[in-house]
Amino acid sequence: MNHDQTPYDALGTLFAKILEPVALYRAIYDERGEFQDVVYIDVNSAYEQVMDIRREELIGRPFREIWSEKEREWQDIILQVATTGIYARYEGPSYDTGKYLHAIAFSPTRSVVAVIFLDMTDWKRAEEALLEKEVLLTEYRQELRTLAAGLSLAEERTRREIAVKLHDRVGYSLVSLLSRLRALSEKHSPDDIAPAIEEVEGLLSDTRSLTLEISSPLLYEVGLEAALASLGDRMLKPHGISVDFRECGPQANISMEIRILMYQMAQELLLNVIKHAGAKNVILRVQRGNKRVRLLVEDDGVGFSSNTPKHWGKWGGMGLFSIREKLHSVGGEVRVFSEKGKGSTVAIVAPLAFEGGTER
Repeated sequence: MNHDQTPYDALGTLFAKILEPVALYRAIYDERGEFQDVVYIDVNSAYEQVMDIRREELIGRPFREIWSEKEREWQDIILQVATTGIYARYEGPSYDTGKYLHAIAFSPTRSVVAVIFLDMTDWKRAEEALLEKEVLLTEYRQELRTLAAGLSLAEERTRREIAVKLHDRVGYSLVSLLSRLRALSEKHSPDDIAPAIEEVEGLLSDTRSLTLEISSPLLYEVGLEAALASLGDRMLKPHGISVDFRECGPQANISMEIRILMYQMAQELLLNVIKHAGAKNVILRVQRGNKRVRLLVEDDGVGFSSNTPKHWGKWGGMGLFSIREKLHSVGGEVRVFSEKGKGSTVAIVAPLAFEGGTER
């Protein structure tokens, strides 16, 4: 193309075929080569429709007279391409038109810039709406995690109340009845009283076991470590699984909420070992730090592929997925190390306390 050929002639075909808004601009320089203005040469009909302005209002007029100062960045892009001759892209809002535009600018001839605009307004609004939904979804998920953790704590409080009443009322009544029966046995034939004593002793034993199952008093009266050691013995040994409990680290002030959650999670993990692991030996470790406490449950069972997400919910019940969600709500985390045929290790890490919790 020579400089006498108008840009419109060169781009006439493009103007006729393209459905996107297109505008041609000329950069005006003074005799010293310094930039003076950007002037409209031509626009196509799509440009008129999208920008909501008639062609007659644009041709030959400077860009700055048409659009407000807020649109200055678009003029700067046109000037940049006119000066360098290098193709450029720009994306942003057009405040005067209320559109969100993506511009592709190039220079078909010296000082002339053609800009193809892509109207991305609907896409941008959809993207912003999606981001808002994602923020809401994240907030809802966090709220759900917090509610799930709160529900577990509320459930534990109820279990604790039932266990205490069972121990204080039924347990004491049975102990009193047993004492009276033993006193009666001294005055009557032992053969007459022995069956009743044996039955009451059985009821008393069952009541103590049920109290432990509902809510461990060790967790409240002694601490997390004693409760976990007792839990391991009580759950695993009846199934022929040996358990080795270990603890290390400085004494830590673990809040009651964290103690309850970790105890419940240990209960679930040990249940999973009994049901699915096929293990013969389990190691329970409590590692205390200055700010966090870690519980490790190691078994020598069949193991599984810890890289497969579906395994996180495979064990049923609360499951590893639920454990992860509840830990997330208190700022903790769970990690699984496992390989088929080589056992599993589940590491639960939690803060000593979380906001809103109570210190021991």
